[in-house]
Amino acid sequence: MKKHIYILLISIVSIVSCDDYLDIEPVGQVIPKSVEDYRSFLTTAYATEKNNYILTTYRGDELQLTKASFASELYEDLFIWNDASASPLTTPFSYASFYKIIFHANHVIEKETEITGDATAITQLVGEAYALRALQYFQLINLYAKAYDTTTASNDNGVPIVTEYNLDQKYDIQSVEEVYTQILSDLSNAEARLNIEQQASGFNYRFSKIALKSLKARVYLYKKEWQKAIDASKEALTIKNTIQDLNSDNSMMPSEFNSIESILALDIVSSNNITTDASISDQFLNKYDRINDLRFNIYFKKDGTVYRAAKTADIKYKSTFRVAELYLTLAEAYTQLNELTFAKEQLLVLVKNRYTPTKVTTYTTYINSLTKQQLYEEILDERAREFAIEGQRWNDLKRTTQPEITKWYEGKNYTLNKNDSRYVVQFPNDAKINNPNF
Repeated sequence: MKKHIYILLISIVSIVSCDDYLDIEPVGQVIPKSVEDYRSFLTTAYATEKNNYILTTYRGDELQLTKASFASELYEDLFIWNDASASPLTTPFSYASFYKIIFHANHVIEKETEITGDATAITQLVGEAYALRALQYFQLINLYAKAYDTTTASNDNGVPIVTEYNLDQKYDIQSVEEVYTQILSDLSNAEARLNIEQQASGFNYRFSKIALKSLKARVYLYKKEWQKAIDASKEALTIKNTIQDLNSDNSMMPSEFNSIESILALDIVSSNNITTDASISDQFLNKYDRINDLRFNIYFKKDGTVYRAAKTADIKYKSTFRVAELYLTLAEAYTQLNELTFAKEQLLVLVKNRYTPTKVTTYTTYINSLTKQQLYEEILDERAREFAIEGQRWNDLKRTTQPEITKWYEGKNYTLNKNDSRYVVQFPNDAKINNPNF
């Protein structure tokens, strides 16, 4: 049974109250008409902040939190998965922000034939709007719904799909399958329009051809359509395939927006509270060879007896897609297709740029000795190491094995069971207003 979501009406009305110039042209106000006007409008969407990556990091296995941590009351219920009786002080997940971005993208798409100016610029802009909308739905569905399962996706509840502004419309929850169909449709429309291969540094918060192909690769990876994930990754790598070699350049993290690896630097992945008040859990630190893994001393900083994340809320750490992910996607997808030689080759392309030469030698021997299952587990561990405090860990846990996680907090153990229903984040209170069926 579909459920109506009236919060979308509230959210959109709120947005329109700020942007009411979109409906009529009152004296003294400017109506967006030119491609430059609509570029500014879409930039507002790009700049809208969301906290989904930050808050899921608290839910995963990367962090350790204590009651003595500053502002612990904002995150402790997230940390121990206490969704049923969370404190009112608990930081809510973004919801309306996603639909604000979608609203802006929808308006650009709807006005495609009315925008004036350079035709190539208009086509690029509308392509970006389609891609940006696809990304929002992809992030929403992986936050608020079950992981994609081809056998159940048609019946699993997803999120509302909004492709036009209509106050009279009832916004129903669509199935996971329907949301992915919308995502793929948007990707197709974006692909037909985008004409910039890769954005220049500083503008790489905007979508480009390579960013779109990277999104396609991730979507197909999550859908377990392995060959399509491989094809999209390879297409992206034909545009950009350079990996930062930490043996010769450790001046910045590979995930920074101006790194040679950066593809799309849009999402905020960390916060000052993560950096200063939470520490890295021992179980996560133990995934690293602290001497030979060159990421360790870049990603983490020693603070007394604990290690903390070096990634802060600084905008330079914004990251959505980068080259390293494409190689790891290839490795995982090839493994699932039993093409282990190709999988190992792709994994080693990455790790030779992350480990000392001595470690690379022994690691290569180790990788070449692995069975399919062992290789799969190692690739997932390598993803964990590579994307630490980058917003990907929770989704990787959720879309793969949904393992049991146990945490120690204030003298007590808390457990997220294997395949626990709490791998699906509950809709926040602002999404439940006036919706008793939600």
